[in-house]
Amino acid sequence: MSAAKRHEDIDLDSLGMPSSIHLLRIDTGRMKQVPPPKGGLSAKSARRVREYLREHFTEKIQVAELATVAGVSPNHFILSFARTFGMPPHRYLINLRLDMAEQLLVEGGIAIAEIALMTAFSDQSHLSTTMKRYRGRTPMELQLSRSARF
Repeated sequence: MSAAKRHEDIDLDSLGMPSSIHLLRIDTGRMKQVPPPKGGLSAKSARRVREYLREHFTEKIQVAELATVAGVSPNHFILSFARTFGMPPHRYLINLRLDMAEQLLVEGGIAIAEIALMTAFSDQSHLSTTMKRYRGRTPMELQLSRSARF
C-alpha cells in the first residue's frame, strides 16, 4: 500500500488528534507497564525465561526445560512464548547466539571457527549459513565491514 493511500484512509479529525495529543501529554507521567500479550507469559515468567536463556544459550535447551522455568506446560509454553517475545523459542535462542557471535566477530582476535563453537553452532559453515539467513551477511562480511571502518 502506498503512503498516499494510507493517508487517504486516515481522517485525522475523526480521530480527535488534538484531544489525543493533550491526553497523551497529561498521561505521560503516569504510564503503566504494558501488560503481557493476551495468552502470553506473565511478566515474572517471561523475565525468568529470558534470564535462563541468556545464561544457557550455548547449551542444548529443551522446551520442557523452559516450560518448567516458566511454570507452565510445554504445549502452553510454545504458544505463550511466541505471543510474549514475538517469535518461537528456537528463533529467540538463535538470535542470542548470533548476537554473541557478532559481538565476538566485531571485537576481533578470534577465528570464525572458534566463535562458531563458542556460540553453540556446530561449525563455521553452520554459523555462516545461519548468520546469512537471519542477519543478511556472513561472518566474513561482518569482519570485512568492520576492518573497512578502521
